[in-house]
Amino acid sequence: MEKDDVELIRNILSGDDSAFSDLVQKYQKSVHALAWRQIGDFQVAEEITQDTFLQAYKKLATLKNPNQFAGWLYVIARNLCTDWHRRKKPTMQSLEATKTKTLEKTAYERFVAEEREKAAAEHRRELVKNLLEKLPESERTVVTLHYLGEMTSEAISKFMGVSVNTIRSRLRRARKRLQKEESMIRETLGSIQLPANLTENIMEQITHITPTPASSGRPLVPWAALGSAAVIFILLLGASNQLLNHFQKPYSLEAQSETAIEIVDTSIILNIQPEPDTRRRIGNAVLANKNNGAGQQVSDDVLAANNQEDSPKLSATTHQWTQARGPQGGNVHEIFLTSEESLYAVSPTGIYKMTEDESGWVLINNTVPTETYFEMPMAEHEGTLYIVSTDQTFASNDGGVTWDSVGPRPTGSVIEFLTTDEAFYLVMDDEIFRSTDAGKHWALFNDELKDREVTAAAVIGNTVFVGTNRGIYRLKTDTWEQLSVGKFRTIKSLAVSENTLYVGMKPGDSELTTSELKTKLVRELMRKENSNSWEIFRSEDLGDSWIKITPRNKTFIEIFPSRVKILAAGKTVLAMGSNIYRSRDRGETWIELRRTLGSDAILDSLAVAVNEDTFYKESFYRLERSIDAGKSWHPFMKGIVGSKLDNFVAFKNRLYVHTYREIVQSTDGGDTWSNVRVGSEKETLFFQPMLTVSENSLYGVFDGLESNTRLYRLSDSGDAFVPIHGIPAIESNLLSSELGQKNGDVETTNTSDSLIEKAETSIDNALKIWDMFGVLRIGGLAVSGETFYVEFNGHLVKWNPKDLKWVDTGLDTGELASYKRIGLAVSGQTVYVGKNDGHLFQSFDGGKNWKDITSDLPLVFEDFEEIVFADATVYVATDKGVLTSQTGRQWQVIIDSAGANVVMDSLAVDGTKLYGACDTGIYQLDDLGEWELISQAIPDQVLKLVIHNKRFYIATQNRGLFHIPIEKQNR
Repeated sequence: MEKDDVELIRNILSGDDSAFSDLVQKYQKSVHALAWRQIGDFQVAEEITQDTFLQAYKKLATLKNPNQFAGWLYVIARNLCTDWHRRKKPTMQSLEATKTKTLEKTAYERFVAEEREKAAAEHRRELVKNLLEKLPESERTVVTLHYLGEMTSEAISKFMGVSVNTIRSRLRRARKRLQKEESMIRETLGSIQLPANLTENIMEQITHITPTPASSGRPLVPWAALGSAAVIFILLLGASNQLLNHFQKPYSLEAQSETAIEIVDTSIILNIQPEPDTRRRIGNAVLANKNNGAGQQVSDDVLAANNQEDSPKLSATTHQWTQARGPQGGNVHEIFLTSEESLYAVSPTGIYKMTEDESGWVLINNTVPTETYFEMPMAEHEGTLYIVSTDQTFASNDGGVTWDSVGPRPTGSVIEFLTTDEAFYLVMDDEIFRSTDAGKHWALFNDELKDREVTAAAVIGNTVFVGTNRGIYRLKTDTWEQLSVGKFRTIKSLAVSENTLYVGMKPGDSELTTSELKTKLVRELMRKENSNSWEIFRSEDLGDSWIKITPRNKTFIEIFPSRVKILAAGKTVLAMGSNIYRSRDRGETWIELRRTLGSDAILDSLAVAVNEDTFYKESFYRLERSIDAGKSWHPFMKGIVGSKLDNFVAFKNRLYVHTYREIVQSTDGGDTWSNVRVGSEKETLFFQPMLTVSENSLYGVFDGLESNTRLYRLSDSGDAFVPIHGIPAIESNLLSSELGQKNGDVETTNTSDSLIEKAETSIDNALKIWDMFGVLRIGGLAVSGETFYVEFNGHLVKWNPKDLKWVDTGLDTGELASYKRIGLAVSGQTVYVGKNDGHLFQSFDGGKNWKDITSDLPLVFEDFEEIVFADATVYVATDKGVLTSQTGRQWQVIIDSAGANVVMDSLAVDGTKLYGACDTGIYQLDDLGEWELISQAIPDQVLKLVIHNKRFYIATQNRGLFHIPIEKQNR
């Protein structure tokens, strides 16, 4: 029988060192998985694993609660990873001071060593690492521990100090995100074995270690009292807001400790630091700063200089960032209709309200923290609006203009926020929480639903209904009771109209036990039901009885298992599966409205019925409205600032940007936008455009569905991109064999083929194809004179007037990465390419010959942010800092006045001046070649910095465009 941690620790402290080997065997895979997640190198992770156990053995007597051994071990491993990153900072040596023979020998030895280390499995490991980067940090760690550490959800819960349900929820969401890649991740990480002698090596080394004796613990109370007195004293001096950050630093297990200050986005200092004012009135041009500073390194001196209000050096810091009013579009986290028929929409850029004449949306609040990926349900109770934010709930008593925090909420993705007279309910995919004090405190409330996955929820009056993967449940006298309908089906949608409840469900055979499956088949034979299709039921007595109202004449495609979304208003019901059906008599009769796969895009998305004719639904990166009861749908984003922005450029007094659906332009600094046509009017559908300005032209390369990938130039009018005469299309089969090999792990199905056939008439389907394959065909565009360079299908190709077709330069840019482009810059015959694997390549002859110069650089990095030229000087922004060189042979790292690296997200050149942007603000390269901060902090993560009409413009990850004026510094 396996001994628990407490018993093993007692035996070890009693002198039985052999018991420690049991702890090593139990936790070595978990620690190794965590170390690999932080370091990215399996060999180094093994060393850290060994050091973790040695340190744990030495300090075991200091562990006050043996029940917390797993979490204690977790912290030790994280600290060792942090120390490794700190020690890893490279030392710089001048290449000029190194003999040529030494360089050649070093380069050759390094090349041989690297080649020996590259095994067949290494390629798959790197691919898995890149796939994991697509996940949020919390899910990424859990997946690594589960597959590499071979840990169960319960073990991960104990190891990380997080609830089991939360771990399961993170695993489930991660699997949904990864989809087809999950099996490869499981096989790759599961095949990695730790050295067989790891435990033996650890046990041998502990014989030479003298354990640290346990402390008596008596000084704990006096020190705690002294700490409390110190805090009170600081508060009395009125310095808590500034000095407390030096007295007690915020702590985050996920934070990377560097040789500089790091700002983490969550503080655990409770009831000490004053709460920021979260209120903001309509029309206020100054937006709340949501900068979390994650990953940014800034020296103390720079921060101190920025805080000096009387400093004349940073005149630009007196200005606040202004958010542009467009372009429109982007993700939507919630659509909510109140009892008074006021309609609200929540996006990453703020909370919007529909105008009284229903002509558009008005931004009413931008201070409530918005989610990046997940929904933010709203609710209403006795005239007060409520919203679920990132880590707390907010309430508004003035129609959503100002919001006050109600209190923290349980962590996790919330499906629905329901209110009754007795209680509030937060419905998550695997947990339900209840509050009896209007959201101030929450308690777990799902005793009867512990083994169920929650899929939908609704409320009629004070009766709460929850849909699960095993039918529908109703709350009655504090108990969840299962209703008679759909006991062996998955509930996909619940809709309420007056006192009528509609339920949409789909088959759930894959999740049934053998016994449940037999019972289900017998019931369906007796009732003559179809087990392979979605069904709709209606109840008019709060679930006591049900009437089947499924459309009788569903098309062939509806026979197969699918999903269905129900919307209801009055007597009108919309049923959206692969087709859209409508009933005007509560489901008694139906007509088919549309035959298109495009409607399938909203099945797991937001939708709301305003009245019997007006409906809203979320599509890809936009809202759509129907005013004819679902017969036709049209985009309706007027007033909602877009958050999905790509390829932001300035050209001839205009701004251009790709909104993930179309190219748009602005002539008034970003407030109003209009579409830019690409090619003929018929060719309006394209993927992954790349825009770049060269000399006096704006060029674009577009990957359309109706034609091959080709180059375009902006017309003289500035309203359309036209094909460049004489330059052929980049043939789609140019590198087909390589593309086929790189996409070998992506299975193409009949479904994807069908989508491709229909994509010519539906942009939703086209975007779905993009999401299905998750790769970029076009990874970069650069122009030098009449020579064009394009990264296409993992290769760098070029065209110039001397060639009759596009020529492969011979540089393989690596595996196609999901939504990730390479770094590419050209000046004359000099070309730089930053590959996705972190290697920098250089060519001095227009791409005929290439050299990997990564090992010659004075900085170790993994990713490229951007590469730009200013005259003959090249600047390379990486995830560890910015490199520069005038000759391409001698390189240096750009630092600030305190000697610290500043990681830039984007670079911009204005004449001969270089500017960089990151979370902490805009930096200018001064006369000494150092970074100088010249602006306020930026409200969100930077995607692109652009200089236009004496203003800095920033395209952000989630909040659209911001701008700030450029002023001459008063020196």
